[in-house]
Amino acid sequence: MIVAQKISLDEVKRGWRILISKKIALDSILIFYKERREFLRPARKFELEFQKVKDGYEIHLPLELVLQHSLTDRETEWRFLCRSKNKDILLKVAQPLSFESISVDDSLHSFTFQFAEDLLTFVSRPKPFQAILQRFSFDTKKLQLDVRVTSEYSVEGLDAVFWLKRRSRPEIYNFFEQRESFPIGKVANGKIQVALPVDSFSEEFLIDETNNIDTFIELRSKWTGSKLAHIETHSGVAEDIPHKFLLEEPFRSSLESYVTGSKRLSFYYRKELHKLVRLVTFKERLGVFSFGFEVSGNISPIEFVLKRRDSKFSTFEYLEETVQPITKKLRSFQVKLSKKTLYPLQTYQPDEKWDGFIRTSEGIDLPIFVSDEIEFEPKFDFVNEGKYRARLMKNGMGDLTIRFVTAPIIKQEPKNLVVMGTCFSRNAFNTSPYFNPDYKSFFNIQFTQTHTSLISATTPAYSEGIPFDQYADTFTKTELENVKDDFRKDFFERLHEAQPDYFLIDLYPDAIRPIIWLDEKSAITGSYILEGSPLFDVIPCQEILDHTDDEAFYQVWKKHADEFLAKLLKIIPEEHVILNKGGFTYKYYDENRKVIAYKNKMAIEKAQLLWDRLNNYFLSVAPNVRVIDFSNKGYIGDFYYPFGHSFSHFESGYYKDLLKEMIYIDQTNSFRD
Repeated sequence: MIVAQKISLDEVKRGWRILISKKIALDSILIFYKERREFLRPARKFELEFQKVKDGYEIHLPLELVLQHSLTDRETEWRFLCRSKNKDILLKVAQPLSFESISVDDSLHSFTFQFAEDLLTFVSRPKPFQAILQRFSFDTKKLQLDVRVTSEYSVEGLDAVFWLKRRSRPEIYNFFEQRESFPIGKVANGKIQVALPVDSFSEEFLIDETNNIDTFIELRSKWTGSKLAHIETHSGVAEDIPHKFLLEEPFRSSLESYVTGSKRLSFYYRKELHKLVRLVTFKERLGVFSFGFEVSGNISPIEFVLKRRDSKFSTFEYLEETVQPITKKLRSFQVKLSKKTLYPLQTYQPDEKWDGFIRTSEGIDLPIFVSDEIEFEPKFDFVNEGKYRARLMKNGMGDLTIRFVTAPIIKQEPKNLVVMGTCFSRNAFNTSPYFNPDYKSFFNIQFTQTHTSLISATTPAYSEGIPFDQYADTFTKTELENVKDDFRKDFFERLHEAQPDYFLIDLYPDAIRPIIWLDEKSAITGSYILEGSPLFDVIPCQEILDHTDDEAFYQVWKKHADEFLAKLLKIIPEEHVILNKGGFTYKYYDENRKVIAYKNKMAIEKAQLLWDRLNNYFLSVAPNVRVIDFSNKGYIGDFYYPFGHSFSHFESGYYKDLLKEMIYIDQTNSFRD
């Protein structure tokens, strides 16, 4: 055991000196912290200067180091690590030690030493402040704000930054995607001014039908930025805030300012495209649907577009589309759709809704409002030579929707299976009573690639050695093999050798786990298995791609998903790939069978939103993939789950149902075979 004996202030070098006992010869001393975001990240480590002295060693902890590298949005707990002959020893204390603090006017952090659990801990805390709106002005040209900054420390002369951040969904109000920052000058007399053109609300924020844009202020010193503070509304100015304007550029939209339930300044940003195109005539004759449209104003229709509606948490998105030409009539426009070719894909999705749009010469897609005089019969028509059935409908907004369903032919034959994913998929093929004791009568699992992201699977192996043997005793045998599988990068070779009848995959590792870039080329998955071992802190870590910014993650992930699917479909046909959409649960049965909600519901919802997007993109690239989707079946977690309940573990019925669905997919293999 190595013990800290004294802490003293170093005025000259601006830091602290820590005297420690000399028990063994030391090779190096580091300070580190482990950051927990959605999951624990690898330790961030920095080497410290130290020297031998009469009574042991003296460590220099520079103030500048902790100012530059402490977290800005939460408390940072730094600990000290002594290394001797490849042995790591945490620095401890026998009793609390006295220390002095350094006053730094613009640090935006406070610092203290703590001694809990006999470990020497240096703690950095962001200093809080408030941003209170005092004056508000908003029109179609400019947004102007006067904001008062209040704090228990001096903020004079600090640089200020105004932030706009779009919520992932309105109800997930602690998580954001698209964001923009705007430098707005320095704090003067405790105040800052914001003056921005309205086009600062760029079209990048227009993702869903209604987008919630929240406002923040950040302070910046020469060292670091502050934690972001919401702009709070003063009681005297709140009544001036509600305004709504129609904007014509870059296309028809509206921007509305409002006060949230938490008394903060926010905006609604909406697309205003409804009822600009109306369906006024409809005929069905000789296997053809004929539609007649009228348009408002100077709109120039060029194409009729059908877009598949893909679920995205509490809303949806469009990734798949089909386009048909439009014929101009005297006072209207017409499109004819043949029943023979109505469904644009050859896929097995059991139930899909495709929304109708008119695409303008400017590339804007306008929903087609179905006029009151148009009534569709509540029936399904056979289309695409009887392979599908289609029903014309008005959706909840009164717009045109076509619903497609399919009914494949039944046939029977057991098959070989490779699984890539997690317990969402693999545990259906487990012989314990909770799962499926008889699954081997239907499927033979050739191998499983566990907790590997698509990013990891498509990067090359790391060229240097990884000390698996040194940390082997921190894993079970199965866990170690799973981790090694992720590092080996031989998945496609193994799949080609196996030549399975089916390939089952879920995207849980991509939806929730971080990606660790070992160098410029090679990445591995920060799985919970790896995270739980000391190996996690010693592997090289050039960069971490996590889910603090889901949009940035999504853009990187799509490129690797394209590469993964290109390689996969050279080995196994699309119609023999099965995507398990998975999904999280927000509640579980406790030991008394009472339904209990998980406390971190919003974080789970945020992860579900990204998972939906990943599933949708996967299917947009490979539309013939078979799908297992239990999102509407209401399965929840269970205290008695054999490996511990969590929001990613379900009650027994989920796994039994999944096996039944796999059997159904096999028996209804192809209506084209």
